[in-house]
Amino acid sequence: MHEKVNTAVKEFSAFLKEVYAEDFLALVLYGSAAGNAYRPALSDINVLVILKKNCAGNVFKLGKTAKALLRKYRISPFMMTHEEMVSALDVFPLEFCDILDMHTIVHGDKDILDIKVNRVNLRHEIEEKLRGTVNDIHNIILAAQGNEKLLSKYLANWSGMGCILFRGLLRLKGKSVGGLDTKTIIGEVEKEYGVKLQSFSILNDLRHNKKPLTISASSFADTILEPLNSLIQIVDAMDGEKA
Repeated sequence: MHEKVNTAVKEFSAFLKEVYAEDFLALVLYGSAAGNAYRPALSDINVLVILKKNCAGNVFKLGKTAKALLRKYRISPFMMTHEEMVSALDVFPLEFCDILDMHTIVHGDKDILDIKVNRVNLRHEIEEKLRGTVNDIHNIILAAQGNEKLLSKYLANWSGMGCILFRGLLRLKGKSVGGLDTKTIIGEVEKEYGVKLQSFSILNDLRHNKKPLTISASSFADTILEPLNSLIQIVDAMDGEKA
């Protein structure tokens, strides 16, 4: 665990204990910050906060007391009661797959995540996210208002969302993605689905300021949309498969 992440979750756990006392059941670190892909000043620190009970007043109090910490470390809490977590598995399968695949329990019982995600629900959310992503990219292109440089920046900022979808696509094929870097994940999705995703590798480089685009950003956007639409068709055709 990165030193910055370790400091952040320990301090946030202390705030949670102060606000929720015995109602604070667990704090679970997940995502890039739980592995080796965390990048300071670029990555968020994603945490699942599991509570016995919750109320708006306590959330308000936490926001007031921990505001500087949340902003400083880019902590992104996913807060719910244990009962809510169990009942939400069908609507947040992608999120819970991410949590289950790579996590560290900072505070709480080691069996707190004894849960299972249904493959049918995972397929449904992935298709929904893929279709939403196509619409998001259309809106990004519109927001650039004809400015190629601005569009390039917007696409680079968006690129992290693509990796979330690709991890889900691999899980849909029964593959583990824990510890895999972005380029490896993209390569594995290409093999499993037979769709060329070179544009997403280029986008990953653009995001990390490694290589500028060699074509116009507007033309490059088409190379992103085409494989996404192919993946939508493939995932949609999986609708009748058994869980």
